[in-house]
Amino acid sequence: MTNSPQDQRKHERTDSLNLSFFCTDPHDNVMAQGMGRTLNISETGILLETTFELPPGQQLDMEIALQDDLIDARGTVAHCTAKDDNMYHVGIEFKQISAADQEIIKKHL
Repeated sequence: MTNSPQDQRKHERTDSLNLSFFCTDPHDNVMAQGMGRTLNISETGILLETTFELPPGQQLDMEIALQDDLIDARGTVAHCTAKDDNMYHVGIEFKQISAADQEIIKKHL
């Protein structure tokens, strides 16, 4: 768990490691695919580190590794911030995730 008393977030976060994702258009056509490192995950979203910018509103289909568990989720980019060394931190809000995968996230928080 990574929340601190000063943290203003609504949901607890846990560290995660790997993520593969597909950028899709509104008709679910795959436009691009990539890999990123997840910085943390909560019940409602994920913070992802990538080597390229993702625009707010971009829809992503994701496969997220949490230790020995894999979860699938669909989300939308909420924000993207440029960091040092050509890296980006991308906040993604979950839009579709199964109840079983939500339980896996809760188990890891």
